[in-house]
Amino acid sequence: MWFKRDKAYDRLSIVAAADRAAAKRRVRKAIALYREVLAVDPADHVTHGKLAPLLAQRRQRAKAWASFVAAGEGYQHEDRFDKTLSIYLQAARYLPRQLEAWEAIASLYCELRQPADAVQALLDGCRHFRGRKHRLEEIRLLRRLREIEPWHFEASFTLARLLTKTGEKAEAERLLHSLAVRMQGWKLRRVRGALFRIAPSAGAAWRWLRAAVSRGGIAIPHLARRQGLAMKSATGRQPARVICLATSLVGTIAVGVPSGVDVGSQTIIFLLVGSCLAMLGLASFLLVSR
Repeated sequence: MWFKRDKAYDRLSIVAAADRAAAKRRVRKAIALYREVLAVDPADHVTHGKLAPLLAQRRQRAKAWASFVAAGEGYQHEDRFDKTLSIYLQAARYLPRQLEAWEAIASLYCELRQPADAVQALLDGCRHFRGRKHRLEEIRLLRRLREIEPWHFEASFTLARLLTKTGEKAEAERLLHSLAVRMQGWKLRRVRGALFRIAPSAGAAWRWLRAAVSRGGIAIPHLARRQGLAMKSATGRQPARVICLATSLVGTIAVGVPSGVDVGSQTIIFLLVGSCLAMLGLASFLLVSR
């Protein structure tokens, strides 16, 4: 009786065949061959690194991420941080909504003492989590970013806006107040405006106006090009701007009175006067700022 001998396992030839199949875009065959290697050695991180992108192409996202992690951890165990970073960057490209991939990239950049790249990676990651369905993931990435750069303006401002939408207005308000102490110019104007929207009040409105008319608060590109003339012109028009904005504010408050207080037959008068004052103040402000 003749017995058929099992073919000897040859890792190199199997991997080579899988590489050729992958190069020819024969994804199924390549996956099967790589899995044949991993069946013998499940910890083969090099093979995991080759298999992961193919699984992602086949939309097997969970298995692809597991292979990316196995590859990354394998290279990290060898202290090859550049290769580990490359693996997770590849994972983020194939699986852009894999939150842990962006966090891993940021952590690796921090280990490599490249905090600016870590911040940029987290900002790039946030772009893939826009919208109501992914709001919590975006908040998580923004919190991680602030651990690296606590007072990054766009991250802090966006985080406060998202916290407001998720009902955490107290935390958002505290964050914006801390941000207001550290910002000036147009950034301070945005922060004061956000604070007014969270908790409308006369004090918040006044602080918003002060930020708006302060030097550098409003960009006026139509002024003279020379810096000296521009500063002189802006200084001379400051009182007029304040008056115009105050008039607009009074008109806005007058419009809002009927909705909060029952003024009876005088409702129409309040609305008309308030609307006129608001429009007049805003129009005058635009003319003065030209």
